Amino acid sequence: MFKLLRAAFRHYRQIAVVGALLFASALCVALVGARVAYTRNFYYIYFVWNLFLAWLPMLCALTAYNLAKARSRLSWLMMAGCAFVWLLFFPNAPYLLTDILHLAPRPDIPLWYDLILVIAFAMSGTLLGLVSLYLMQLLVHRAAGPLLGWLFALGVLALSGFGIWLGRFQRWNSWDLFTNPVALLSDIAYTLRHPLANWRTFAFSALFSLVFLSAYLTFAALAYGQWDRPAARLPEPDGPFLP
Repeated sequence: MFKLLRAAFRHYRQIAVVGALLFASALCVALVGARVAYTRNFYYIYFVWNLFLAWLPMLCALTAYNLAKARSRLSWLMMAGCAFVWLLFFPNAPYLLTDILHLAPRPDIPLWYDLILVIAFAMSGTLLGLVSLYLMQLLVHRAAGPLLGWLFALGVLALSGFGIWLGRFQRWNSWDLFTNPVALLSDIAYTLRHPLANWRTFAFSALFSLVFLSAYLTFAALAYGQWDRPAARLPEPDGPFLP
């Protein structure tokens, strides 16, 4: 029991952040459950699945972050696997923002309730994406320096904008890379080969990435946790997750 309490104390920051994210997700599920009970239909139930997909990159990032402390060959291999899965599923987190397209007046429930429900899921997806990206940027920062860390984050944000376009408008899923790779890669190749014919794809990807970047810059500045410290005393950006 003492060892468990000591471990919890050492990782209290991780527990606090994950607990807050779990609370936000539980609230989302409760809102959907209340809607189902009130309307007797299952509309918006698929939001729960989308939220689960948004949790996958968060779990991968948290696992990779903690594996980095082991510094063994096996841990590095496991980190590489987590990083790959994280990158593949990362767009599923900010993707929840685009679910606002499903918001419409319905006769069986007030519009304001559905508005709150959609916002709750969008905020949860956004927070999951921000935290997981921050964790992965910290790993790159420590391994290769701050410049490559930020280049990594910017590259991921750019790719995620394109990934969200593929998911929202082309209806591709992350797992299609394994189940239908030829068709998926052909669709991507066609888009890249004909940029003028697909300018809306690049416009959406760039604008969405910029919007998410604006949120991430604020989050990263706060996450360093140095609000009141003089600049000369700033330590390395270990973030709020180290014990």
